[in-house]
Amino acid sequence: MKANELSSFCMQIAFLLEAGISIDAGLAVLAEDADNQTGKNMLLKMSEDVELGASLAVAIRKTGLFPEYLIEMAQIGQETGTLDTVMRSLAQYYEKESILAQTIKNAVTYPLIMVSMLMVVLFVLLTKVMPIFEEVYEQLGAQLSPITKHAVQIGTILSGTAIGAILLLVVISAGIVISSKRGHKMLWAEHLLESVKEKSSIAITLAKRRITAVLAISIKSGLEIDAGMEMAIKLISQKKIQEKLQDCKKQMELGTPLYDALKGTGIFKGMDMQMIKVGSRSGKSDVVFDELSKKYEGEVDLVIDSLIARFEPTMVVVLAIIVGLILLSVMMPLVGIMASIG
Repeated sequence: MKANELSSFCMQIAFLLEAGISIDAGLAVLAEDADNQTGKNMLLKMSEDVELGASLAVAIRKTGLFPEYLIEMAQIGQETGTLDTVMRSLAQYYEKESILAQTIKNAVTYPLIMVSMLMVVLFVLLTKVMPIFEEVYEQLGAQLSPITKHAVQIGTILSGTAIGAILLLVVISAGIVISSKRGHKMLWAEHLLESVKEKSSIAITLAKRRITAVLAISIKSGLEIDAGMEMAIKLISQKKIQEKLQDCKKQMELGTPLYDALKGTGIFKGMDMQMIKVGSRSGKSDVVFDELSKKYEGEVDLVIDSLIARFEPTMVVVLAIIVGLILLSVMMPLVGIMASIG
């Protein structure tokens, strides 16, 4: 299931629990307004399982459509009697995950479209428009300079290659998506993605957001902090950060305070560690981690907006320079012809 669907499901469960409606009856109510028959059947089956004595977590797991993190948190929520709080927190978590995923998707798609349009415009100018001007000048007894001709040839090759590379990238991306949906793994794509995640500052900030969000939810639900750390480890894809969190968890199991264990990992620094320290000493760690999660989310948005803000004027300038050079190369022979006529 997608993050926005998970968020909607968790929020609906939270509303039902807060309204005093039993889970099995609530799931049956949700099934009545399901968007499709598949969703309706899933909710009805979950309602039957809960009615027969299964916990919500068990009913969710049987569907095979929900992430393990949601299932485990639902189980903890029922065991601690805080299921409504847990589901509301999960709804907020997955809502932010959905927003961030869409933001990153837009940040990648927009530049790709802009570059594609620029290359297509340049290719059309060089292959369709310039030959027409060259023929006209030949009929008038003039011709483009050798430098201009070489520039046109090089520009045509480069723009054509760029268009081909973009189309190839789109085809490969579509193939990866289709393959992953069918359950097939493409190891080279996974290795490439892992390499990017390990080095990308945006990916690292996203990992920090996920860690702090998970720890905030865990503490709110009454879960032990080391168990919350274990869940955070499962949700992080960067191996280096996973290893650091594993070390942190081991230190905590040996009796090291949360602040000291996290400080030793080097994941959080400066004022962030000070906030964690204050939260640990004041018993407000959940509030601190929640605030840090919001901070990292804002940092990701800021970086992406900054990249797009720098990209737009750069593309405009590049396009203006290219078009200006083409016009100049076309106009110079015309100026010579006009001068000879005069």
